[in-house]
Amino acid sequence: MSLIPLVLFLTLFLSSGLYFSLNEVQNPFYQISPLIIMLPSIALGWSMYKGNQQTRASAFIDGVRNPDIIMMCIVFLLAGAFSEVMSKIGAIPSVVNLLLTFIPSSLLLIGLFITGAFISTAIGTSMGTIATLMPLATALSLKSGLQLELISGTILGSAMFGDNLSLISDTTVAAVSSQAADPKKKFYINAKLAFYSSAIVGVLLLLLGFTKGNEVLTAHEYSLFLISPYILLLILSMCGVGIFRSLVISIIAAGIVGIIEEPTYHFLDFANSIVIGFRSMNEIMILSLMIGGLSGLMGNSLSILSKDLTAVFARKMSNKKACSFAIALIIMIFDVLLANNTIAIIVSGKAVKEAAIENSIPLHYSAALLDVFSCIFQGIIPYGAQVLLVSGMTGISPLVIPQYVYYCHILLLVSILHITLCADKVE
Repeated sequence: MSLIPLVLFLTLFLSSGLYFSLNEVQNPFYQISPLIIMLPSIALGWSMYKGNQQTRASAFIDGVRNPDIIMMCIVFLLAGAFSEVMSKIGAIPSVVNLLLTFIPSSLLLIGLFITGAFISTAIGTSMGTIATLMPLATALSLKSGLQLELISGTILGSAMFGDNLSLISDTTVAAVSSQAADPKKKFYINAKLAFYSSAIVGVLLLLLGFTKGNEVLTAHEYSLFLISPYILLLILSMCGVGIFRSLVISIIAAGIVGIIEEPTYHFLDFANSIVIGFRSMNEIMILSLMIGGLSGLMGNSLSILSKDLTAVFARKMSNKKACSFAIALIIMIFDVLLANNTIAIIVSGKAVKEAAIENSIPLHYSAALLDVFSCIFQGIIPYGAQVLLVSGMTGISPLVIPQYVYYCHILLLVSILHITLCADKVE
């Protein structure tokens, strides 16, 4: 019963978007703001929560101030500011021209995927990767002839690659900690799944690039000085500097470059660009806070549901393969409900660990399953932070984006195949 508020939000959000889509209205999922749709769900969750007004307020605020939620909101703001400043100083056309000068459009998708996968693995955050690469998506689409949806889905898929694989990713840390697992053994399993999935994705993107890309034969003008803030962001991220500090330093660098390079661009323009960038992310940021608050109102219920589901599967599935599928299903359910893969792992981790021990599943394998399946569904649910960020930066409907995130779909198939063939043999 306590899950009804979240189900109400998902129902209203998806049904309103589908209604306007069928009526061919532009931006169908933003005709009714998700913030408005969230309000009745929060009101229902508030009324259903047991306790007095102060207890309900505390539960809601605890959900809002969850460290993962706050982290996402800050990344939203900084990503918006960096994107806006780079756009105002004219850096994005330079980056696009540089890429098209050295990478033909037929190989552009593979180049973007490899770049994004490398960045996300190095910095351990899908949000930071999207913030770095997504500002280029629209311009690359116009110049190369490739669909904006295809380019956006490729970048999002590459971002989820590192979110799942990186040793410093929040999801990796949460999965390893919740299962008390060996991080090296867990990484080995994740790396195998990622390698096979990436190889298949590479072939698919190569074929799509050849069939949909237009070769660009003309020379392109670009300025390495204008591009330098992007290069700085990549270097800082790969050197282990936190994504917050990397974005702040890169924003300041972009402002300095703009003031030096563009005679009409002054400090006040730089300050206004930052504010505009912040404002462009307001709706997504507030929605994330509201989803966190709603999760807080359902916190106890989610923990109980996790234990109940695990107990049911553990009783009915007495072998490693069956219990592995149960773990995958549990983390899928919680990620769909919470729209945050790290929180989903934290909520379900204890019950999953108990089921893994009871069914003789190595804890590094249960940790790998938690990480993989949470990242798969986080990359394809239309109300997840990653998809919403891509939608906010490109204007593409959040219901359209997931079907182009080929990496997550293929990783799902590869992971299911791995459980079917190898789960009973894992030690």
